[in-house]
Amino acid sequence: MTLESEFNINQHEKKIYSQNGEDGIIEYIFSKIGTTNKFSVEFGVGDGFESNTVFLLEKKNWKGLMMDYGSDQKIQLSNIVKKAWSIRKLGLKKNIQKYVAFIKKIINRKKRSKNFNLDIKHERVTAENIQNLFKKYNVPIVFDLLSIDIDYNDYWVWKSIVDYSPRVVIIEYNSSILPTESKVVPYDPEAIWDGTNYFGASLLALKNLGSKKGYTLVGCDSNGVNAFFCKSDLLKNFYIKDIDELYHPPQYGEIINGIHIGHPISDKKMIEI
Repeated sequence: MTLESEFNINQHEKKIYSQNGEDGIIEYIFSKIGTTNKFSVEFGVGDGFESNTVFLLEKKNWKGLMMDYGSDQKIQLSNIVKKAWSIRKLGLKKNIQKYVAFIKKIINRKKRSKNFNLDIKHERVTAENIQNLFKKYNVPIVFDLLSIDIDYNDYWVWKSIVDYSPRVVIIEYNSSILPTESKVVPYDPEAIWDGTNYFGASLLALKNLGSKKGYTLVGCDSNGVNAFFCKSDLLKNFYIKDIDELYHPPQYGEIINGIHIGHPISDKKMIEI
């Protein structure tokens, strides 16, 4: 068996509580590199019921920190009501399957919450405060998993984490940008994603940042949403493919000529880095 076949994350994608196949990828990565303290940090989790760490916390006896600026329960309830109403306005008969599936999802969330309490800290994460937040919530200096998904400043926040050393990092990348380009949005702590493809950073920009921090890009989920990095010293016995093989284009958003292009195209320009 070749080393290449030993470390192919896309063969192990599995969705339990994650948005895409991250649950299976995470399980696979740690089956290869092992765990230490089974501590995770995830920010940008929304209501927490579709995240990269809930499976670990609920089923694998991990401990961790979850943070989201919009995690207030009133905000969550408002979003649920708005979504249900928008589906209903489209026509209940026409969208009955979609409506029923959504209601079932809410019921399942309520059932789960009786047995598992998600303690999501209501925090706005910035490049300036991220390390203070880690200190505030007693995050270990070395821990197993960090997941970043704040829709805009992901690159800059990861860059600012210098005193803590997660062994694995999951971070959203902008897959509408080719893996030959190193681009990122300018840092703005007040910025909010506008729903277009003007967000975050390209895969190459994140790969270069990771290399400077001692990480190796090991793959991306097949929907072109999240990139996975491991500490380079954990991968000495594995063959890792080049970035052009690891990159996955967006499998979501708008479709032009039968091809997904991701979120609507913005006329704003990202910076080369």
